[in-house]
Amino acid sequence: MQTTGKYMYCVIKKPRFFDLDIDGVGGGKIHLINHKRLAIVASDSVMADYPITRENTIAHQQIIEEVMQKYSPVLPISFGTVAENDFLIHEKILQAKQSELLNALREIDGKIELNLKAVWIDMPAILKKISAENSELCQLKKSFNGKTLCRDEAIEIGKIVADCILTRKERIRNEIFAMLEDIIVDYKDMQLLGDQMIFNLAVLISENKQKEFDRIVHNLDEKYRGENAYFKYIGPNPPFNFVKVPINI
Repeated sequence: MQTTGKYMYCVIKKPRFFDLDIDGVGGGKIHLINHKRLAIVASDSVMADYPITRENTIAHQQIIEEVMQKYSPVLPISFGTVAENDFLIHEKILQAKQSELLNALREIDGKIELNLKAVWIDMPAILKKISAENSELCQLKKSFNGKTLCRDEAIEIGKIVADCILTRKERIRNEIFAMLEDIIVDYKDMQLLGDQMIFNLAVLISENKQKEFDRIVHNLDEKYRGENAYFKYIGPNPPFNFVKVPINI
């Protein structure tokens, strides 16, 4: 027989009323576990290691997003965090970390996380630009004209091209950071998915700056038309990348 525990989603300030009627991961209804000024959003769940499937992770995130819409700010809890009972949640999290959690909630109050990405749409065109603009590559191209490259020569050219791509990415990233420096409160570099991705950033901004952020990003496609680059952002998201208080059992 499987033991029932408490699957946790996020920490919020204790509200007067909590009226979200949502099924949690595993099917249990979400509810609050309260302690003084804090509350954890949880659902009844089996004590198990939940597989990191698309279905499970999306359900976890969607619940936090729905809570955030009505009870912001929220401190997201990592996917698959399950406690044995309410008592452990009170003792090991809400009571033991009360000051840290309240401070963290204050820090992110009025702020939102956005995911900003830039991608080169036409990589062959960018490689052609790099070859034309780099004097060292131009000279090598002339010296190797009509000649079959040996392994070392091909590696040498590959390294130069890779360095040029990295330098170009850093230039674009720094230029855009300069445009957004008065808006971004904090940021984290996320994983780049292939050479075509120029940057992938999680950024924390004040909620009242989103329209300004949107205006700047909306104009980037035109500004970087010569780069054949595409810019987009996703959000607002729960501040998964900016919660500094570890929440675990």
